[in-house]
Amino acid sequence: MYIIYAIIGAVMASVGTIFAKLGLKGVDSNLLTAIRGLIMAFVVTLVAFSFGKISVNALSSLSSKQWLYVILSGLGGALSWLFFYYALANGPTVSVTVIDKLSIVITAILAVIILKDSITLQAGLGLLLILAGTFLVVFK
Repeated sequence: MYIIYAIIGAVMASVGTIFAKLGLKGVDSNLLTAIRGLIMAFVVTLVAFSFGKISVNALSSLSSKQWLYVILSGLGGALSWLFFYYALANGPTVSVTVIDKLSIVITAILAVIILKDSITLQAGLGLLLILAGTFLVVFK
C-alpha cells in the first residue's frame, strides 16, 4: 500500500511544482515559498487534528532527541524549499526539478553513512542511472 501512497505523493509534488512555476511569474520566490509553507502547515495540522494525532500527551511524549531531529528536519525542508523555488523562478522547470531529485542519491549515500543502511547492487545501479539521467537532462 505504501507504493500507492508514494505514487500519489509524487504526483502531488509534480502538480505543486507546476502550479508554483506558474505562480512565480512576477512574484518573489521567498514570498511564494512563505505562503506555500503557511498553507501546507494549515492543511497538515488540520489533517493531524482530524485524526487525533496532535495532543498535549503526544507532544510531551517526544524526547529531546526527537524534538531536535524534527526541528533539524524542518529546517532542512524549509531551506530545500527556499533554494528550490529560487532556482525554479530563475531556471527551466525540467532541469531544476531533475537536479532537485538528486536528493534521492544524496539521501541514499547519507543513509549508508549515517544510518548504516545497505544498498543492493540493483539499488546502486538504479542510483547511478538517476545520476546519469540528471547529467543527460541538465548538461547539453
